[in-house]
Amino acid sequence: MKLDWLKDVALAPGPHVSVYADATRDRENGAHEFDVRWQDARTVLLDQGAPEPALQALDGVATEPTGVGGRVGRAMLASAEGLELHVLLPGPPLREESASGPVAHLMPLVRSLADDVRYALVVLDRTGADITMARSHAVEPARTRTVEGGHDLIHKIPGGGWAHLRYQHAVQDSWDHNAAAVAEELDRIVRTERPEVVVLTGDTKAAAALRGKASPAVLDLLVDVQGGSRSPGANEQAFAAAVEEAVDAVRAERRKTVLDAFVQERGRSGAAAEGLTAVVAALRRSQVRTLLLRDDPSSTATLWIGDDPLAIGTSADEVRALGVSDPFEVRADAAIIRALAGSDADIELVEDGVELVDGIGAVLRYADPST
Repeated sequence: MKLDWLKDVALAPGPHVSVYADATRDRENGAHEFDVRWQDARTVLLDQGAPEPALQALDGVATEPTGVGGRVGRAMLASAEGLELHVLLPGPPLREESASGPVAHLMPLVRSLADDVRYALVVLDRTGADITMARSHAVEPARTRTVEGGHDLIHKIPGGGWAHLRYQHAVQDSWDHNAAAVAEELDRIVRTERPEVVVLTGDTKAAAALRGKASPAVLDLLVDVQGGSRSPGANEQAFAAAVEEAVDAVRAERRKTVLDAFVQERGRSGAAAEGLTAVVAALRRSQVRTLLLRDDPSSTATLWIGDDPLAIGTSADEVRALGVSDPFEVRADAAIIRALAGSDADIELVEDGVELVDGIGAVLRYADPST
């Protein structure tokens, strides 16, 4: 899981107020019950020293309707500067939590969205495409952009002679221009929004024209799925299942790639670290590429940190040795997520497939004598 979208919150100075709640309102008095729970949590947070401006910012979103049917969760983070993050979750969190502290408590959010895959869905025809940016798990509205190439000579017809040949070439030229417009927009999306896969469906000849115009970055992510169309009449249920299957394959491959790399590097004493002490040391040196974590929501482990996200250690003395005069103790998972975000590293939650000392390991960017 990439943490780039959490970087601003993870690195912002605190104190932060973090709230994770069951926002389901499928019972008659569900709204009232949640209002009561929020007021109770608010009182506890105030007693913990949470800034009143942060609580006021959370008041503005904590009790508003989600607009989502069924079971849903809510992640809310705020500071004295105002609301920092508000995310609807695909289900209630494992437990409702509220905390105030110097570091944002982001692990429940990471846990809820660990299997999330950001993807672009491209539905093509010979005039252009509908491009939708979506996430497999986050409860947020998908964003669709329509790209029209502007060239409307799109149908080849049977016949012969020079005039017919010129017409056929003009039609092919229209396809190519329209495909180029779609390819340009897709390249922008891949560079700015970093989807993990681009799912391509629709007209086969338009798809071939797009592949001829797409950048290498787009081509690397393209996966063909049958059944989608810009025209009415497609079997939407079957198509949705095909898209879900493609996204599932990306998720499975992502996890397999990380696990295989860790096992290989660990086996040859290469670019891998295992155990809390070794992983924390690698985080300090910005060596971690992907962290592997066997998540334990009941853990009460702590680490010591300084103002810099990579000033992290298993003891106060370890952090003082980095030049931090006044280190402070925080939740281990909060410190780790902060360090990962500060070094542009990823995280993968694992349940099986590999044994980890202390439930934690890492694939490193490089190995050196210290590792």
